[in-house]
Amino acid sequence: MPTTLWKNGRFVTLDPSLPRAEALVVKDGRIAYVGEPREAADRAGPGAELRDLGGRAVVPGFDDNHVHAVILGDHSLAPDLGGLDDRRIVELLRERFADAPPGRILMAYNWDYPACPEPRKEVLDEAFPRNPVVLSQFSGHAQWLNSSALRAIGIRRGGPDPRRGQVLRDSDGEPTGIVRDLGDTALSRARFRSIFFDAAMRDQRLAIALETFRRYGITSVQDNTWFYPELFSLAALRRRGELTARFSTWSLGRRAWSTPAMRAVGALGGFDREWVRPGPVKYFLDGAFSTRTACLCEPYADDPGDGLCADPSAPFAELEFLARARLQGAFHIIGDRGIAIFLDAYERVRARHPKIDELRIRIEHAQLVRAEDIPRLREARILVSAQPSALGSPEKDDRLLGPERARRAYPYRSLLDAGVPLSFGSDIPGEATCDPLWHIHMAANRSGPERISALEALRCYTAGSAFAEFMEDDKGALRAGMLADFVVLSQDITGIAPELIKDTVVEETVVGGTSVYRRAAEGPAS
Repeated sequence: MPTTLWKNGRFVTLDPSLPRAEALVVKDGRIAYVGEPREAADRAGPGAELRDLGGRAVVPGFDDNHVHAVILGDHSLAPDLGGLDDRRIVELLRERFADAPPGRILMAYNWDYPACPEPRKEVLDEAFPRNPVVLSQFSGHAQWLNSSALRAIGIRRGGPDPRRGQVLRDSDGEPTGIVRDLGDTALSRARFRSIFFDAAMRDQRLAIALETFRRYGITSVQDNTWFYPELFSLAALRRRGELTARFSTWSLGRRAWSTPAMRAVGALGGFDREWVRPGPVKYFLDGAFSTRTACLCEPYADDPGDGLCADPSAPFAELEFLARARLQGAFHIIGDRGIAIFLDAYERVRARHPKIDELRIRIEHAQLVRAEDIPRLREARILVSAQPSALGSPEKDDRLLGPERARRAYPYRSLLDAGVPLSFGSDIPGEATCDPLWHIHMAANRSGPERISALEALRCYTAGSAFAEFMEDDKGALRAGMLADFVVLSQDITGIAPELIKDTVVEETVVGGTSVYRRAAEGPAS
């Protein structure tokens, strides 16, 4: 790889010792120098490749703290039900699945209550009497099923409810077709088996995800991998030089990578420090606002319930396991009561295992936090892994939470002021887009007391996410010795009026010193 001199740029380094620079030198996939043009030219030498940036801005590569890469690709290939009512949903499904053989599971994504307020199984039964139909709600925490799908997972009138989650029933006890946070079922297992264990389907979906990441300047992702065959695809891409984002790969619960046997699978899948690394163990402790399953201290504004809360003993048992195994954990918790329960458990485990602080235990989402629990997060050295894409539906939050709670939701300003480590990402496809620039725009332009600056949001999306995956010595800033992962932007988002951030575009994405996307070419660089 030739030495490259990038000059005539506006480098936002996120390095406190040198916040701004005009030139950068890349050698062997890492940054060799950042600073002023004359010394950069001397360091690069006469044979270096020259890249004139024409005054455009350069920031560290975006590191998305929470993605589902294969499932993103799967969503991209399935019908998108966003914004459709039940009539239009059925029309789209009839068109898309006209040739589906009997018994095939029909899946689609992204319906939501504002457009489809009263979904019923009978609507789907009439259109698809011989196929199980599984339609995932926008958050991923609810599904709309027809009768065939309900039977497949053992749900019927007069029958018992599953041990986990909720089955909605009408006043006669008849299942409506809506289920919430059931976790793993026969239908979900069948779907995941097809998209993760069929190599062609898996590779197709990963290719879609990687193209999306390149286009948005995402050079690293922290991936809810869950199923080990994805590791083999990532390793193959790496061997061929086609992997264009760095991955940390997560397990679900205590299973993968918590035993020697599964760690061996990871080694066969090509674990290394720079490209594909084991990430945290993932747990679910509540649901989502939109399905009214996030665990709240007070009932929802439009519903008498306060959500689905894990057994208080569950986080204690899992934290105890993580402390003993010396593993990082990532806990999905959205509601304020869920976070309080988790912190109670953490403090008990911490008293027994003080070194658990070194594991950088994470809370994923943390969309509503009691004011008194923010100092507890800092004291416990808990990381918050947030997704500003959730800011996109303030009217929905007002309806679900009430104006007062909605105003203090997504407490980024309070977390940063308290010194809680904060990282940003997307939860794609659980949210509408993984575009970091759009998310930074929303964080910097929101109304209310929790707004943060563009520079703070950028730091959360780069240095903050690198810290969350123990990679702060390798990425998250533009500094000599760090990986040469960076993004060329059309303008400096930290030096313009916040309302103009949304007009910024990614001009080029560079990973390990190699250009993997250029906007002019509308795709990967050759």
